[in-house]
Amino acid sequence: MTRDRRPPGPARAAGAARAVPVALAVAVLVVLGSLARTPPAAAADNGRWSVLPAATTVGQRPYFYLSAPPGGEVRDTVTVANRTDRPRTFLLYAADAHNTARDGGFALRGPDEPRLGAAAWTRLSRERITVPAGGTADVPFTVAVPERAEPGDHPGAVVAVEDGPATPTGRGIGVRQAVAARLYLRVAGPTAPALAVEDVRVAGNATGAVVTYTLHNLGNVTLRPRATLTASGFLGRNLLRRELTGLPPELLPGTRLTLTARWDDPPDLEWSRLTVRAEGGGAGARGVADHAAHPGLATALALASALAAVAWSALGAASGRMARMSDRSPEPTAPHRAGFACFVGRPNAGKSTLTNALVGTKVAITSNRPQTTRHTVRGIVHRPDAQLVLVDTPGLHKPRTLLGERLNDVVRATWSEVDVIGFCLPADQKLGPGDKFIAKELAGIKKTPKIAIITKTDLVESKALAEQLLAVHQLGAELGFEWAEIVPVSAVGDSQVQLLADLIAPLLPESPPLYPEGDLTDEPEMVMVAELIREAALEGVRDELPHSIAVVVEEMIPRENRPADRPLLDIHANVYIERPSQKGIIIGPKGSRLKEVGMKSRKHIEALLGTPVFLDLHVKVAKDWQRDPKQLRKLGF
Repeated sequence: MTRDRRPPGPARAAGAARAVPVALAVAVLVVLGSLARTPPAAAADNGRWSVLPAATTVGQRPYFYLSAPPGGEVRDTVTVANRTDRPRTFLLYAADAHNTARDGGFALRGPDEPRLGAAAWTRLSRERITVPAGGTADVPFTVAVPERAEPGDHPGAVVAVEDGPATPTGRGIGVRQAVAARLYLRVAGPTAPALAVEDVRVAGNATGAVVTYTLHNLGNVTLRPRATLTASGFLGRNLLRRELTGLPPELLPGTRLTLTARWDDPPDLEWSRLTVRAEGGGAGARGVADHAAHPGLATALALASALAAVAWSALGAASGRMARMSDRSPEPTAPHRAGFACFVGRPNAGKSTLTNALVGTKVAITSNRPQTTRHTVRGIVHRPDAQLVLVDTPGLHKPRTLLGERLNDVVRATWSEVDVIGFCLPADQKLGPGDKFIAKELAGIKKTPKIAIITKTDLVESKALAEQLLAVHQLGAELGFEWAEIVPVSAVGDSQVQLLADLIAPLLPESPPLYPEGDLTDEPEMVMVAELIREAALEGVRDELPHSIAVVVEEMIPRENRPADRPLLDIHANVYIERPSQKGIIIGPKGSRLKEVGMKSRKHIEALLGTPVFLDLHVKVAKDWQRDPKQLRKLGF
């Protein structure tokens, strides 16, 4: 890696982040003479009429996915189709979306409720239309984003409700059906996925307990949350671990949602600590609560906590430079620092996941397949006191191909030129020959500070973590050097990630920022697009195939003769494999798997580039490209 401290050219907008999951929506409004205030959401077609985004030359769109900067505006058209044999008149309006308190479902504000986000900014050209029998009507609309609009996601919908008296039901309740097309609006600017697990409580006894917890989307982007519930007994004994169900498919910005989970047959005579871990969109959090069927066990809990504190203090004293478990705040008068820090380690040690967690958005693809990263990826962390340029490197490994040798060369060239080296060691795996080989090479780099980062701490109990911390400290002592810090982190659980940034910052040289505020990476867009396609292609393939997949974007060209407010970007990319027999695996029966790869990657690409995309994928064979110097050069290695 050639060290270049000059900022790169103009970078993409920081607001291009993740694709927001989309679906159709229908609101069934149960009323007593008027519309309900918080209608639930389902499909955008009730069999009699439908509300959908107007079709494009590419085809029918199931949703609106729009983006605009503060002070900008975007135009689109909604199509209302009447499927009945008589004319129908509809009232049209824009509604803000929210999660229902009962189950977190996607719901819409009523027409009489205040309009605060996308609904307040949307102006329909007509608010009342009559659609002939079996016909359609197109209604243009404009979304004008205010200058001071908050960046991030502002979900809503365009709603059509039949004009006229409500239809009475058998119980005398008037019912109107309102059909809505979801509208996902992203206002350009910094995006910050953030999630909290709040107010974890346990109620019950030895026959069964109910765990209550609150998920709070603190950020400005929509999250797709996942959560697990674990319980540990005295001395870390594992009592429970399971995925939680009943979570909403989408947790909208600002939503605080209280959920419950049942724990059958908790131990009768043992104190237990329950932990709810949640993650979504790169953000993670956890909450804990204690439970004892017999309150007298509280005394034992206090004693165990005191013993744990003493043990941790002794552990810190033994390691000398062990990182403190509390946050370190930067000195308010300290000079600004900026520099490069690289993460190294064996394949699948959590380097890319950690890079994404520190940056706050996805800049490096991740996979449970080892050796996913094939080139250095720079992620930029902006702080008041420092700018951290994080260089994620391929995993150092015993090479079996020319590609493997070149990836190892990239790693060694990188760590010889950075200001700080972070050595990632998974907490759930004992130190092996590969770790010791890398540590031995690091010992030869005398002047560069080295931080030992124990990753994936959410996967182990406290006893195993303590053993790993001591083993890593001893490894440095055996090789004759001292770690600048030893810090345990969980990128998925968002544990001590901020502390790691606090530890790296003081080790960087004094310098003004190296990149403009708002830049999150200096990766070329074509490279990032290729990586997003490769990430989608890696899912579900056979063990031997991931290393054989390479992606090259041949061209990215705006579609000609498109309206200025409805652009389309044509992307043509080739997916390379090594043998003809692998072609069928990638393409799948009747092209089903390649189509799925295209659909998944296109969502992320559209969010990255901020524009609709037509993605054209082709699978080609580059025989034994991992071992062929000519093919490696062609594929960019």
